[in-house]
Amino acid sequence: MKHIPNILTVLRLLLVPIFIVLFFAVAPIAALPVSWLAAITDVLDGYLARRNGWVSRFGKMLDPVADKLMQGALLLSLVVGGFLPWLFAIPFVLKELAQGVCGFLMLRRRRVVVVSRWYGKAALTLFHLAVNFTVVFSAFLNPMPIGMKILIGALWVTALGFMVFAFVSYVVGYARMAATIKKEWRESASQAVEFK
Repeated sequence: MKHIPNILTVLRLLLVPIFIVLFFAVAPIAALPVSWLAAITDVLDGYLARRNGWVSRFGKMLDPVADKLMQGALLLSLVVGGFLPWLFAIPFVLKELAQGVCGFLMLRRRRVVVVSRWYGKAALTLFHLAVNFTVVFSAFLNPMPIGMKILIGALWVTALGFMVFAFVSYVVGYARMAATIKKEWRESASQAVEFK
């Protein structure tokens, strides 16, 4: 039973190529239920892990990877499919790359895993909403009314704003962790000199 959260996370990873195939081989709107299923597994695995004490190191590392891969698949599919301009995708990509590098460095230095925070989840939720609104209304409203374009644009800007906030918050968290690690290293080095 304790492996259920990890199984759900692996399932989310397997949904990434399925989403891409459906998006381009069938229709963008046909791929949306796959993204919904991925979002459900994301919420469910975290809930089960915390509620039942099934949190594992493997899950902490794999969960954000699965999130980023699905998010990347959604974003790149929209860009390649002509729903979003390339320039608009750059901030999202840079944020995920920078956060991934910081997380990897922390993990490598002290085997520290930074778990997701509420603002990260909020940013991801807004991102999914923006994706769904973009695909659904593009499929059923052609041409799309200017009011709807403004609404969808505002949703994307809000999602981007939350992502920037999440990125800054994570960077501050990484910086504090790095400072703590450095301080502990200095103290241990000082104690080693005293013992000599």
